[in-house]
Amino acid sequence: MGFFKKLGNFVISRKFIINFLLFGLVWFLIIWGGTTYFGAYTRHGETIHVPSLLNNNVKDIPKLIGDKDIKYEILDSIYNPDLVEGTIIYQNPMPTDSSGLFVKSDRVIRVRVSKRSRLVLVPIVVSKSHRFAEAVLMTKGLRTRVNFVPSNEDQGSVISQKFKGKSITSGQQVPINSVIELTVGKRTQGEMVSIPNLNGLTINEAQERFLGSSSLRLYAVYSGCETSKDSLQARVTRQTPVASDSSRIPEGSTITVFLSPEIGE
Repeated sequence: MGFFKKLGNFVISRKFIINFLLFGLVWFLIIWGGTTYFGAYTRHGETIHVPSLLNNNVKDIPKLIGDKDIKYEILDSIYNPDLVEGTIIYQNPMPTDSSGLFVKSDRVIRVRVSKRSRLVLVPIVVSKSHRFAEAVLMTKGLRTRVNFVPSNEDQGSVISQKFKGKSITSGQQVPINSVIELTVGKRTQGEMVSIPNLNGLTINEAQERFLGSSSLRLYAVYSGCETSKDSLQARVTRQTPVASDSSRIPEGSTITVFLSPEIGE
């Protein structure tokens, strides 16, 4: 009996009541503060309608989002030549109208967009047959434009390949669907042409003999030329095939000239 009497006196004492009230106040503040904080952190009860961005252009996203407190991020671009460049083909999260999902403020909508071009490696097809070269380039998504020139040495073979007038280099990449210009040797019709005499001429003078005519080609071999000035001043010492009054060769043939800076000094 003495224990319970003492316990009852302690419970109704002022000290116990004050401590009990303080404990209750602290517990209330913890629960209220925690609920308020997590409610603000998780934005409990807040819902924002996710707009549909699919099939729209990426430039229109700000207008489609409007004043909604959400952001967007472009993940990557995917090649699709059938769509206008910048068309949105994927979004996450999906639109509320189709998914029934809502988001909180500051949510990021991630999108993927289309692009109509990508770079492809151009295979080197010089010295390959015309048909083979076109097939190889086609598998890379490239188109061709062929220019035939008379040639008895490269009949049906690719002599050069260019993109926008410049020779293709090893490892070069161009946009898919680009046009590669091929120069292909074509069999002559058996027509014979005279061999010009180029002995004693400089390279510029020799090239002038070929202007306006694609029936013959010129190939120069220099000897003893150390500078570009030496090459320009060098003169033809011999040529093959050799020129004579009765010498004739088929169209498309190459004349090789050998030049040296010592001639005419």
